[in-house]
Amino acid sequence: MNVVITYKEISDFIEKEYKIRPRFTTINEKTVEVSYKPGVFMPVISVNVKIEAMRQDIVCMSYECGTAASLMIAGIVAYLEETIPSGIEVSTTDKRVNIYPQRFKQVDKALEYVALSNLTFEDNAINIGLSIV
Repeated sequence: MNVVITYKEISDFIEKEYKIRPRFTTINEKTVEVSYKPGVFMPVISVNVKIEAMRQDIVCMSYECGTAASLMIAGIVAYLEETIPSGIEVSTTDKRVNIYPQRFKQVDKALEYVALSNLTFEDNAINIGLSIV
């Protein structure tokens, strides 16, 4: 079974919650560029997010960005450290993010019946593959 989340849906949600609208560009099936232009005279800030490995219990990702974006990410993570869900581990020194789906209360019940089997970036969406357990 596949779940498809479009980049537009993600951008709409982020804009509604945080008043910014990121842009998503697929590089390949394992890499997506996330970019944002903070102001008229500000340069575009972009981060390439790559899926490094995946199992049903963990998604390991890395990110590549310039020094300015890296410092912003480190500052944001430090500021939000107490509010980052326990299912997400961020290492700003290694530029890595690990996501543990079972640690999220919102999907805990669903994961009793399905398991994560694949995760890819498509032209305009994220494709999440699930298998019945």
